[in-house]
Amino acid sequence: MQTRERRSPTPAAVRKRAAIRRLKEALAGDRFVLHFQPIVGAREPVVSRVEALLRWRDPGADAGDLTRLLEAAERSPVIFRLENWTLGQALEACRGWREAGLPGLRVQVNLSAREFPRGDLARRVRRQLRASGLAPESVTLEITETSRLDDFEAPAEQLRRLGEMGVELWLDDFGTGHSSLEWLSHLPTHGLKIPSTFVARLARDERCRTIVRRMIGLAHDLGLRTIAEGVETEEQRTFLAEHGCDLLQGFLLYAPMPAAELPRALLLPMA
Repeated sequence: MQTRERRSPTPAAVRKRAAIRRLKEALAGDRFVLHFQPIVGAREPVVSRVEALLRWRDPGADAGDLTRLLEAAERSPVIFRLENWTLGQALEACRGWREAGLPGLRVQVNLSAREFPRGDLARRVRRQLRASGLAPESVTLEITETSRLDDFEAPAEQLRRLGEMGVELWLDDFGTGHSSLEWLSHLPTHGLKIPSTFVARLARDERCRTIVRRMIGLAHDLGLRTIAEGVETEEQRTFLAEHGCDLLQGFLLYAPMPAAELPRALLLPMA
């Protein structure tokens, strides 16, 4: 009788198993925390929204290590658990800001397009909102990694249901995936984010400046708003404001901070 030879796991499979184990341990051990980065109007420096950013609780931990773990563990149940945890924590923080006197602040949470095949996204978001006591208008979902999916029908239906609830929907890192324009033409979105990779090259790359101008124009032609992320210089801020970008995000304006620090920071005058 022939026996089937056991194959050794591939390096990618080994990395995925190790990443899943570390993420599970971190969730169970309360090793994650959210920081929040304010997003500012390009022409009037008013903060009406913040983005939730996942961080290690240990301030000395490597942020790049976390990014690599999340990438290695893609499509695993632990990623969905982590995204549910992130949304719940972000809504809890938003409720705290309202109690502290910031009633109009909207929180933006990243959501991988890999969530769509699960088919219950709208129901889970509704359940989280109900538990928080917040209105759907309190949250924006930033849809990431759209280039990983080829089917539009199911995601579009889920996003329509979220939009009908009042949840705002944005396309994150627009222009970095091969299907960005396809998704923009199919999905009911409210805005798009201009990636920091484009913003960083504005000072030295005329082609990049042209691309960013076209992104802003395309968004406005479609009735959408734009956020430029990674704004770190006055030159970048001036260019983006002059060419109609609606909102700006970056260390020039505000660094990410713990939820408890946000109310005091937003009461201070901007430089």
